[in-house]
Amino acid sequence: MKLEILHLPGKGGSNRPPLLFVHGSYCAAWIWAKDFMPYFAEAGWDCHAVSLRGHGGSEGAVEWASLADYIADVAWAVEQMAAPPVLIGHSMGGLVAQHVVAAGHAVAGMVLMASTPPSGLGSSSMHMMVHASDVLFQLGLLQSLGPGSVSPHVMHRALFSDHTDPAHVAWMMDHLQKESSRVAAELLMPPKPWPPSTRVPTLVLGGDKDLFLPVSAFQETAQHWSAELQVIPGAPHGLMADSHYWRLCAKLVAEWLNRQNGAAA
Repeated sequence: MKLEILHLPGKGGSNRPPLLFVHGSYCAAWIWAKDFMPYFAEAGWDCHAVSLRGHGGSEGAVEWASLADYIADVAWAVEQMAAPPVLIGHSMGGLVAQHVVAAGHAVAGMVLMASTPPSGLGSSSMHMMVHASDVLFQLGLLQSLGPGSVSPHVMHRALFSDHTDPAHVAWMMDHLQKESSRVAAELLMPPKPWPPSTRVPTLVLGGDKDLFLPVSAFQETAQHWSAELQVIPGAPHGLMADSHYWRLCAKLVAEWLNRQNGAAA
C-alpha cells in the first residue's frame, strides 16, 4: 500500500533531524503544506508530511481503518527517513505519534499540538457536550454525510479564531473528508501509550480557546511524557492553519527545536 509523503527540503542543508508531520482527523498531509512546511524548510529543517491510509493521496480504505493501522502507517514513514525524525502530530495525529514512540521506534523528539491526550477523548467529549454541543453535532454530520453537510460558520468557530478569513475556512472545507468510524470510536478510550525507558524530548502545545480539548487535556499529556507545556492564550484547535496563530505556534516549535539541537534561534 502506497502512502503519500509530501517533502520540502530544508534550505541550505544541515545535520538537524528531519521533521515528520502527522495530521489529525478529517484531513491529510496537505494541512501542513501551506504554512508550516515552508516555514520550517526556510529555517533549514528537512520537512515531510505523511497522509494516513485512505487520506489525501494515500492508498487504502479509511472507513474501517484502526488506530493500530494509523500507528503502522506513521511507523513505516519513520523508517523511510534518513535519520530518526522529530514527530510533529496534531490532534488525533498527536496520539498516533505517542503510540509510535511508545512502540520503541527511533525518533529524535516529539511535538504534540492540540493533541488527543493519552487517555483519549472520553472526557473531552463531555467537555464539548457542555461547551460546544453545536460543534459536536456538526462533527457527527461530517462523519456521517461528509463535508458538504457541515456549516462553515460552526466549523470556523470550531477550528479557527475570528482572525481567520472565511475564504480560508471555505477552502479547508473543500478539502475535508470523512474519518474512520472505527478510529472515531477507538479514540474515546484508546490503550495508553507508555513512554519508553529512554526519555524522548517532548513539547506539548495547545490553545486555551480550543473547543475540542480543555487545557486539562494538554496538562495530562505533558505530565505523561514529562514534557514542556506551552498554552497559547486565545488560540483555537487548528493551530497550524489559523491565520493569526500559526506563526506564533511555529515560532514556539522552532525555538524548542533549536534548544534541543543546540542551534541559535
